[in-house]
Amino acid sequence: MKQITFAIVAWLLFPPLSSYAFAASPAQAMDVLSRADSREAQFRQAIRDSTRLPTAEKLVLLNQLRLRLAAVQMKGGRMNQARETLREVDTASPAAPQASLLMAESYRLSGQPNAARDWFLRAAHHYPYRPVTLEGLISAAHDEQKQNPGVAAALYSEIDKQSRYALGQLDQLQHAGRVDPMDIIFPSRLDDAVRKTVLRRALRHPQHNLLEQTGQLRESVSAMLTLQQRHKTLNRELNALVQQLADYQQQRIALQQQWERGQQQATALTEQLIPNDFSNEQMAIRQTLTRLRNQLTRQQSRLAFIEQSQQTLPAITRKLEMQLQNLNDTARSQLQNSHAAVTQVLDETLAQYRTILIHMLAESQLQRSELLLLSQGRH
Repeated sequence: MKQITFAIVAWLLFPPLSSYAFAASPAQAMDVLSRADSREAQFRQAIRDSTRLPTAEKLVLLNQLRLRLAAVQMKGGRMNQARETLREVDTASPAAPQASLLMAESYRLSGQPNAARDWFLRAAHHYPYRPVTLEGLISAAHDEQKQNPGVAAALYSEIDKQSRYALGQLDQLQHAGRVDPMDIIFPSRLDDAVRKTVLRRALRHPQHNLLEQTGQLRESVSAMLTLQQRHKTLNRELNALVQQLADYQQQRIALQQQWERGQQQATALTEQLIPNDFSNEQMAIRQTLTRLRNQLTRQQSRLAFIEQSQQTLPAITRKLEMQLQNLNDTARSQLQNSHAAVTQVLDETLAQYRTILIHMLAESQLQRSELLLLSQGRH
């Protein structure tokens, strides 16, 4: 059987277990994962054991076991079984990109280059800009270069496109010479898939545990999320106040006009009154005048309320605007107090990521050129 792409399977057969810590993980499952000679039955038992884990741990450990089981099945030539196992890998888990690449590899090893190409490109589109994805593509492209140059060309083209785009995003992020951690930790102008790729690599920095090394970062991030939620709430309150001011202004104009018309009617009715005349006509005038004066009193109270609100609401609006600014300042201050080490890790991560992308881009361009020369030589 053909050799399985080293870049994909080596990671699966010898995983960096130190990157994961599961206080509640079954000892049997951890033992199975840590050994390179574990058998299929052991993996299946470990998978059953892992279903008892809490959700977060299960998402990682259970899917890692499925990946390793699929790799063992592929090594034994049982490609269909391996594919069924890979379909059980949760698409939201950290193992999902490797599962997608391994699925593509199963088709490549089965002599189905078109299906393999489709799965490799699917992995690239679902998990773009990640080094593990690009490395999987380039390894597969190398293996297919002689037998299926069309497949190799398609994979090299995808690597070229994604590498260029990610490098362009990094150029935009670093155009000022210094990276703002907030642009990576939280959604920003940076493409979200690229941003998350950088953040994942920073959190898995080989020398530094980002969250542990920067003791205040976890609290700062939590506070930032709380502040962002408060910021949204204040924005809604501010918009409501602005709309309320506009409504009050319209109401005041309409009420003022109604009040003035009512005053005119009251004046006209008062002029029609005849002292000591209690005829039906005069009593009707007096009743109408009473209702009108009560209405004018209510309108006057409403106008006074609106006038008072128009005087107080701008002050509340200014206070909210100051709170919004203070929230932003506080958030930045909290990160400034804790992100000196974060900045160092992010700078190193970005440099490493940029280097990988440059190498991927150069390799894909070189290999595409060789494919073109070979193609021209055949004609």
